[in-house]
Amino acid sequence: MKQKITHIKIGLLALLLMSGIMSKALGQNVLYEENMGTPTSNTLIQNYTGWQNSTVFYIGNGTCDVRTSSASTGYGGASGGGNIMINDTVKWFQISGINTSTATNTTVKLYCGLRKTTKTENGNHLLVEFSTDSIVWTSLPLEDTLPTGTGSTGWHRACFPNLPTHPHLHIRFSSTANVEFRIDDISITDGDEVVLETVETPTCTPPAGTYFEPQTIILECSTPNAIIRYTLDGSNPDGQSTPYSGPIAIDASSTLKAFAEKDGMYSSGILSAQFIILDTNSLLTLPFDISQNSESERAEVKTMPGFRSNKLGSSYADGAAKFESKNAGQAMLIAHLDSDPGSLSFDLKGAKGGNPSTYNGILFVVSESANGTEWSSVTTLDENDISTSSYSHFGSFPLSQNTRYIRWLLAAANSGNTQLNNIVITKRQQGDETGIDAHGDNPRHEPYPNPSSEYFQWNICDAMTTVKLTDMNGNLISIWGNVYPGDQLYIGGIAPGCYLLTAQDEMNRRVTKKLIIK
Repeated sequence: MKQKITHIKIGLLALLLMSGIMSKALGQNVLYEENMGTPTSNTLIQNYTGWQNSTVFYIGNGTCDVRTSSASTGYGGASGGGNIMINDTVKWFQISGINTSTATNTTVKLYCGLRKTTKTENGNHLLVEFSTDSIVWTSLPLEDTLPTGTGSTGWHRACFPNLPTHPHLHIRFSSTANVEFRIDDISITDGDEVVLETVETPTCTPPAGTYFEPQTIILECSTPNAIIRYTLDGSNPDGQSTPYSGPIAIDASSTLKAFAEKDGMYSSGILSAQFIILDTNSLLTLPFDISQNSESERAEVKTMPGFRSNKLGSSYADGAAKFESKNAGQAMLIAHLDSDPGSLSFDLKGAKGGNPSTYNGILFVVSESANGTEWSSVTTLDENDISTSSYSHFGSFPLSQNTRYIRWLLAAANSGNTQLNNIVITKRQQGDETGIDAHGDNPRHEPYPNPSSEYFQWNICDAMTTVKLTDMNGNLISIWGNVYPGDQLYIGGIAPGCYLLTAQDEMNRRVTKKLIIK
């Protein structure tokens, strides 16, 4: 949705709301402007050197400050950063040396961002004056009274018309009561300030999130012909930041920030998107065995929500690392492999922190994936009497050659935490590339017909010891044993959808294919 049309200080590269980003504006006869810079701390006006217009003389009285604060939020084009604070009757802020003699319009106007802190204050106690000799002062009327009730959160674009044309004009801001006013983004224009729209904030595809692979980010802005600029280090982009020219490759965790600008419009807000890229180079160097890793020296394994790693109890004398969870439906661990795996084994124990007498077992699903997105089942363990006092060993389970991710998921548990330990993933040995996996990419060995409705055939090799059908979440739907070429496998009565077929031969080599049931 477009933001409301707002005023802009024309002629200056105005700083974007809440960000310090500059917007490109159409030309207009701006006689003077000041955005107070960006002080690093609250500073007396007499000591401040960060003025935008260094040719104009600024003075203050009564310890009037240049303050650091958030940007002006009640109107577009506000710079934030620095603004002038006046909070009693003995403080004032004066600018001298302003040349308005070049004005060609009959009306010269003063604009400024204005914030007041008293809810009942409508601007009547702010006194804005001009002088041509710094002796005789004439007050300027506020064109519109400020709305009451907004307190300190409301910034407004205030206008004071009827300034004279003069080569050396003085402007003074003060308060007639002990009411705090903040002043920002002063401009004096030859006529009315131009009204501009705001560029739409960019969007990114894919969205921010956690990913298991490097991502290619596409930035878009719905404002035609806007220029997008971005950073990847978490810093706010500005007019000097890298312009977007095509997809951005992100292969490490990064915080992307981007804005869009266009001549004659306010710059957009900032898009901020954090991308967490789990280490894709070497999370697990095969062979891998967590049982031999001490608490302080265990292998780097990226953990996921729903589990934590702790030091073992008395089960292993070396105090090796483990993983545990009681959160059914969440992954206890997702590990990323750096090479072709051969087989997997692991140990499980139940009921730490629970009552062993009421612990009736677990449903534990182990899956594998080539891309971290589509998963096929390695094994589903429905263990009603799993030990609550010692670890039970499971495996070895053969893994597909192209597997790069292993997921251990606690689908259901009766009580307390389930513990996962002694994970051993072996490396595929030379020569294992032959056999059933060697047929995996041959189109003649796809399941057919595909889609299927009642029967299908899968002629991968001379004999398959097992063929498993699982859903996309790794749940076992059906299993066939000793399948030979030409065998008809029945799938009648299974709900339509996308499933995974996993075949295993007598040498424990495996391949997985998709099957559509209609």
